[in-house]
Amino acid sequence: MISTTQDIAQKGHITHKPNGLLIRRILTKYKIDFACNYFDDIIVYSSSELEHWKHLKTIFEICEKENIKLKLSKCVFAQTKISFLGYEIEQGKVSPNNANIETIKKLQPPTNVKELQRFLGSVNVYNKFIPQYAKLRYPLNQLLKKDVKFNWTNECQDAFDKLKETRTTKPVLNLYNPDVTCHVFVDASQKSVGAVSKQPDASDVLHPIAYHSRTLRDYEKNYAITELECLAIVDALDKFYYYLHGQKFVIHTDHAALVWLKNVKNLRGRLFRWSLKLSMFDYEIKYQKGCTNIEADMLSRHPVSHHLQHAVHLLDINEIKTQQKNDNLCGPKYHEVKDVIVIKKRNLYKIVVPFSLRLKLLNQSHEQFGHPGVQKMLNLITPQYYWPNITSDITEFVKHCSVCQLNKKRKQKRFGLLQQVPPTSTPFECISVDTVGGFNYYNSTKKFLHIVIDHATRHVWAFPSKNENSETYINILKQIFQIQIPVKLLTDRNAAFTSSRFKKFLRNYNVKHLLTTAHHPQTNGKVERVDQSLVTRLKCKVNSTSTKVPWTKLLESVTNEYNLTPHSITKYPPAYLLLGTLPYDTPIGQNSYYEPVNEARNLALQRTIDYHNKNKIRYDARFVDKKFNPGDLFVYEEFHYPNTRKLTPPFSGPYEVIKQCSEVTYEINKPNPLTKQATQIVHISKLRCFHSPDKLKLSYK
Repeated sequence: MISTTQDIAQKGHITHKPNGLLIRRILTKYKIDFACNYFDDIIVYSSSELEHWKHLKTIFEICEKENIKLKLSKCVFAQTKISFLGYEIEQGKVSPNNANIETIKKLQPPTNVKELQRFLGSVNVYNKFIPQYAKLRYPLNQLLKKDVKFNWTNECQDAFDKLKETRTTKPVLNLYNPDVTCHVFVDASQKSVGAVSKQPDASDVLHPIAYHSRTLRDYEKNYAITELECLAIVDALDKFYYYLHGQKFVIHTDHAALVWLKNVKNLRGRLFRWSLKLSMFDYEIKYQKGCTNIEADMLSRHPVSHHLQHAVHLLDINEIKTQQKNDNLCGPKYHEVKDVIVIKKRNLYKIVVPFSLRLKLLNQSHEQFGHPGVQKMLNLITPQYYWPNITSDITEFVKHCSVCQLNKKRKQKRFGLLQQVPPTSTPFECISVDTVGGFNYYNSTKKFLHIVIDHATRHVWAFPSKNENSETYINILKQIFQIQIPVKLLTDRNAAFTSSRFKKFLRNYNVKHLLTTAHHPQTNGKVERVDQSLVTRLKCKVNSTSTKVPWTKLLESVTNEYNLTPHSITKYPPAYLLLGTLPYDTPIGQNSYYEPVNEARNLALQRTIDYHNKNKIRYDARFVDKKFNPGDLFVYEEFHYPNTRKLTPPFSGPYEVIKQCSEVTYEINKPNPLTKQATQIVHISKLRCFHSPDKLKLSYK
């Protein structure tokens, strides 16, 4: 790390070998921005000689305070060029270390595969300095293939000599300067993609910072040329990310169609996804003919293959090494690369994760990337990591995440098959009550429509009112009771129906009160369906009248019309099934349109049952049968009110089953805020199984 002005540097070796993390903490502790370290090596960089001596004095004082000793024989001061980590660094430039070059000069042609691998390894360290690197080493790569006999030919000798020559000529790359605009030259061919990153000097002459190229994967070879050029750009930005992110830079490409990439609308497929990825960078695309884009064009046709990713995310590489040794990882297909146990899958080396780190890796990837689902978790982890049964482990982990279970609505069938309120054959054996609101502003002060329906005959009574309290419902039912007192009354759990006054009223008339489950109007389906029919008829009547007639005056005629219309299921008018006669004469008196009332009621009952059985087949196809046992855990789907906040979790819990009340209803330990009771009775369709994170078990292999 050398400044772009006059460069004075110092490198020191520490005698008692403290670890690099300790040195880094010490430099951070004193907020030192003119020095960095690699393990026990410290490099101090300054812009002038006077400033350099001040920096050295500061470092010496810190070392004295922290009891760190420096060995003078291993220290150099006031240097304009230093050797650091195998490179020679000077003002604005970096090149391979001279000592390493001399070592390579003395290398003899290899006589077996192991010696060839050692030679290529020593050269590969500096591949970013070597243009046409893949083309040069191609003959040597053939000797590394499995089941290929080691035969050192003249072609191999030429490749060996050329690689040595490129290294001994000491190629030079410029150091990256964050204050200067980067120029990225990219190109693609049907075999590979390539890129060169450059920056201008004081004379505006571009100098390379780094080279990059790689071969295309099998599926990428099917891309169109426009997609390949986009791939070259995306690949180059990934490779040069630390140079480019947060900086404005220029992309040079020899494909004119990409000039409009930033401005074109309605992108589709891969171009659209890549465009989203490119949107995180501040760049400009310039067209450059292939004949002038020599370096990138050459690299795309002679790629460098990178089989092992060096970047490790989510886990610390030292922690991986330690736990792999502690867990005694072993396998016939496992290899060791740089002290890390890996496995080769589809030409990619993946780190084998020991059992002790799997849960940590799953937790970090799931939390850091916004609780993704199974497929996205696989896409995040599997490119770099591997262990047996990784797919099933990720599936189980996501299934047991408590945050996901409360906040995500899964596309799965709900619980509970269709049930039926016991059918009735005689009038007033069971009646239902329900209310529809929202009728204000229609030339009346009354905004509620209360509807009562008889289950056996489907006969309807409708009452408008200004409110929906217990007093209103009691007055309505008194009018119904004047005709006949019903045996049962079915209502929802409105506070007016659960009040002590309303319950006392029903007890006085010896009427059994049935309540639906919370937020499950399907239980009271007959009256809910009639609500829709009457509102639709009323809507047509109001909007077809030229004068402003209050809706309450039209309600009586709408109700009578409904009661005199043959029902779609029973095939009889509700008025006929209730009264036994029709309130009008038939055109031809001799004809009898309907059976006697008792026979008609029996037929209506049978048709109702038949219709329910047909509807049950369609309904049950969309639901699944499920039984909960006392003590089972689940989450409850909350009711979504119109004014519910967007970020409110759709589920609450987990709760516990107390007992089963019917085939599809359960009593649970969820407090009822209205009745102040500690439990509620709910329908099974509102429940989802809860998988406790404490019961998560990963496969141990």
